[in-house]
Amino acid sequence: MVSTSSLQQRPETSTQVEEIEWNIERHTLLIKNRTIALTLTEFQLLYPLRTGLPVTYAELALMVYNCSMDNKVRMMLDKHIDRMRSKLRGTGIYIYCVLGYGYLLFPENWSDACA
Repeated sequence: MVSTSSLQQRPETSTQVEEIEWNIERHTLLIKNRTIALTLTEFQLLYPLRTGLPVTYAELALMVYNCSMDNKVRMMLDKHIDRMRSKLRGTGIYIYCVLGYGYLLFPENWSDACA
């Protein structure tokens, strides 16, 4: 028999935001019945963007690389974002650059709510 306390202590393994299911253990996304496999770094960069609010370059650098922002870190960040954009192509999920600020995850159907 499994105790209630052991179930409560188990960490959450997936999160659903709109049509995107985030599998934290496997570092995958499920979008419209399509599984997108991400590296750990890609998942760590994308997961903070799930709220639909922009996240600064500095916040992402600290969360993912555990360092402050400089040109080298910014280049690494941009490379990972480019790779993720390629993986997300055709899903209706977009990673926008908020110039001079950071990045924003914007699913296509959220634009209806903003209109």
